[in-house]
Amino acid sequence: RGVKLQNILIGCPWSERIPERVNHLFFKCKFIEGFWYKIFNWWEAEWESVEGFDEFYTLCYNMKLAGIRKSLWLISISTACWTVWLVRNGLVFERKMMTMETLIFQSKMRALLWIRSVYDDLLMQESSWRIYLNRCRIDTIKSRSSSSTWYPPSEGCLKFNVCGIANDDSAGCGGVLRDMEGVARALFSGLIATNDADSVEVGALLLALEVFISLEWKINDSLFVEIGSNVIFNWCANKLMRPDIERKIEKVGSVVFSMEDKKGNEMASTLAIAGINRRDMFKAWW
Repeated sequence: RGVKLQNILIGCPWSERIPERVNHLFFKCKFIEGFWYKIFNWWEAEWESVEGFDEFYTLCYNMKLAGIRKSLWLISISTACWTVWLVRNGLVFERKMMTMETLIFQSKMRALLWIRSVYDDLLMQESSWRIYLNRCRIDTIKSRSSSSTWYPPSEGCLKFNVCGIANDDSAGCGGVLRDMEGVARALFSGLIATNDADSVEVGALLLALEVFISLEWKINDSLFVEIGSNVIFNWCANKLMRPDIERKIEKVGSVVFSMEDKKGNEMASTLAIAGINRRDMFKAWW
């Protein structure tokens, strides 16, 4: 707020030889044009080159979508603009380089968090959101199918679903933190340095605790952590067997471990699969 990019004598963070201007930064830079092409393609929409925000918002608003999908589209576009700005600041002030793949991933995941914050009563097929948006089922909570078996924590509590997936060459982990209404409040996704299934699950658990501790949120009761591995659940349930995580648990306060239902863990599983192909750890909260 109040920042005038025209007065900042720096080059575009993606094409440094070109002076940075608002229109160039958000729309005319070749790197960013590629970003918008992929975001629009994600929505099965056609990207058209624009000269500034007026043309951009007109293009977005006139998109042939209706009802709740039109609203989700506009939220996703706003989130994409905000993500570009955040990444630009990271490049300029902290020299944090970011690939196109990571920029798109951050934009999509941040959009999901924003949507969850605005529409608490929305039922979305989260596993399809990032990749197959056209297959993503979106309903109101009144039409919630019995096939959805994610169970909310008790009042005043939060629940972290975690997942670790390993193959022969690499492994990824993911996790999503939700409140009692099922609204996503934080998530992580990334590669983990092991290819043993149980070790991956432990890594996902440790990351979930670290993310929650870094948030510095205070809960009235307990943090519930749902785990997909029987071996790791039994390990966590025995206090004498878990010295590696005991200090983190003490920082959180009260932690309750439970086994998760596969149908209630779609998003964490999706994040873990995506994490296998990532070079860095993605963390976000809202």
